[in-house]
Amino acid sequence: MSENVIDGRISEVLKQIAELPESFEITADQDLKTDLNIDSLKLIDVVVQVEAVLDVELGDEFSRDLVTVGDLQRHVSERVGG
Repeated sequence: MSENVIDGRISEVLKQIAELPESFEITADQDLKTDLNIDSLKLIDVVVQVEAVLDVELGDEFSRDLVTVGDLQRHVSERVGG
């Protein structure tokens, strides 16, 4: 699965959970908490939905190191590709 596909699906999940309009542009440098209003509970939802959409297991400790959208994209790409 290409990184573009992974990033696109992650963006869709983030928009849905953050209740953002479809036209909103998600970028790698956006802070999950301050830019997208993804709190710790919403982040759990993000991880669960990303696991389901991309058919990957991310694990319980996964979300601790996530600060930006890019962090999420990199970690997911490593799990999908590795």
